[in-house]
Amino acid sequence: MFARTVAVCVIAIFLGIGVSARDVDRYGAIAYSKRTGHYGYSSRALSRGEAEDRALRNCEGRDCRIEVWFRNSCGALATGSDGYVTGWAHDTSASEARERALRECRDRDGRRCRVIIWTCAR
Repeated sequence: MFARTVAVCVIAIFLGIGVSARDVDRYGAIAYSKRTGHYGYSSRALSRGEAEDRALRNCEGRDCRIEVWFRNSCGALATGSDGYVTGWAHDTSASEARERALRECRDRDGRRCRVIIWTCAR
């Protein structure tokens, strides 16, 4: 029986059936408090819920809320100078996520928008 199990495992490895670390989805999230301007983030979580929980725990402020979550990609959050106008984005490219977040902030009439946090979950 042991020999049969080993044989099946070896065949699965040769056929590429085995699960590698890259096959596992990774999640990230960014939370933000408009009242305090603080943020929290997470990356490389094993589920969306875990990513969001971590981001909220890392954010200071009772009004923290999840602005963006992402899977196997990058997320970014931009704010205007007043901190109330936000823009967020996710993309496979970190630079594209940052640029899209800035664009969204400006499209919402944000002034002097800047990216305050970006992270990747891969």
